[in-house]
Amino acid sequence: AQAAILARIVFLQSVLAMATYINYGEGEEDATVQGAEWLQGLLHAKGGDADKVFAEKFKALYSSQESSTNFDYGPVFDLFVDYSAELFSTVPENRPEERLKEIESWFALVFNMLLLLEDPEHLDKATTRLCKLLDDSVDQQPELRLRLLMMLYNTFNNPTFEFRYRVFKHSVDYAAKADLFDQILPYLDYLDSWMKDWEAYLTIEDKRTLYFDLSANLRGLGKKVDAFMYLKTYHQLFQGASPDALKEAESATVQLIKDAITLPNVFQFDDIVVLDTVKALGKGKQADLVKLCDVFLSGNVADLKEFQSKNAKIFDEHGLNYDECIAKIRLLTLATATQGVSEMALDEIAKRLEEEPANVERTVVRGISEGIVDGRIDQLNRKVLVKSSFQRSFGKDEWAFLDGKLTSWIDNLESVIKFVGEQKQKAEGYTS
Repeated sequence: AQAAILARIVFLQSVLAMATYINYGEGEEDATVQGAEWLQGLLHAKGGDADKVFAEKFKALYSSQESSTNFDYGPVFDLFVDYSAELFSTVPENRPEERLKEIESWFALVFNMLLLLEDPEHLDKATTRLCKLLDDSVDQQPELRLRLLMMLYNTFNNPTFEFRYRVFKHSVDYAAKADLFDQILPYLDYLDSWMKDWEAYLTIEDKRTLYFDLSANLRGLGKKVDAFMYLKTYHQLFQGASPDALKEAESATVQLIKDAITLPNVFQFDDIVVLDTVKALGKGKQADLVKLCDVFLSGNVADLKEFQSKNAKIFDEHGLNYDECIAKIRLLTLATATQGVSEMALDEIAKRLEEEPANVERTVVRGISEGIVDGRIDQLNRKVLVKSSFQRSFGKDEWAFLDGKLTSWIDNLESVIKFVGEQKQKAEGYTS
């Protein structure tokens, strides 16, 4: 009984803060009653006898619970939701601000009642019902509906609460169909953290669907790089999947490879070719597209030219601009050419890139700006001074090289520590 009373106190305190439309006065009626009075007044203004029907239903439900020490908000919640869909049509075209605030406050009341539902099955169905009510129309108050969906998400303030993912997915889907997806973008910064919170009850299909839809919606906004990153995460969720599952992802795999090739600031291909979806694509009708991806992984300008001479239709079929592909492979060839050297003549670079010496400096400047080469151009001596260059792939040889470097660094550090210790002992010996 004490727990039930405390729950009601917390509920009423939260509504006091959120349901600003209620004139509490000095009466003893709780927020549920006053919310019902507000709704009855709204129904009365519309005409007919809907207000009387509602009032009779509410009175019967509330009276049956009023004397109970463990108030069951379930029936009253259901009644409130029965009438909530009609609220969106009551917003006037002129000066709608006050009514919008009232509706938000009404749903704040409903959402807080949702948290007081004690039956898990009722809570489950009620959450889904609210989501469907809010995303039912893109014509009536779409911005308000999306705001309310996000309010519903934040109502479940326990990060690991099961229904949070469901509400978030409804919010994403509604924002997309209402052309409001840009309002979802700030929330995507928290997605990685939320996915960890939701891990216990998400299926692999849930994860794939979410990342695929996010990628598609971001692509629709013209955010191609972000769309590519979410699409890559989508494909990573197919590692170890069955052949049938890989087959279903075929068109998305084609899109991933096209993105990797066409996006001007994507240079890493080793994490693309190892994906099971890409390997599966390489065994089918799109094998040549995967071969082109392999050229960008480890090939050079000559390799791309040879590939194009034999597979020109691939570029037309997938809308790949050959000149842009040449520009990218030149940067990747530059990375390979400058790997492990401290300097290289511009004329030698031009030869490696199969580019006119007069134009090669422009390519090198772009390579430096894109992080392909960490260095600078010595224009007086027409050469590039190299500190380091982009590693196109990171395999066993590269790991072995890095291991050797780290081992050497650790050994040198231990020698320094040993030397400092010896000098400290000598100094202490002199002072004693």
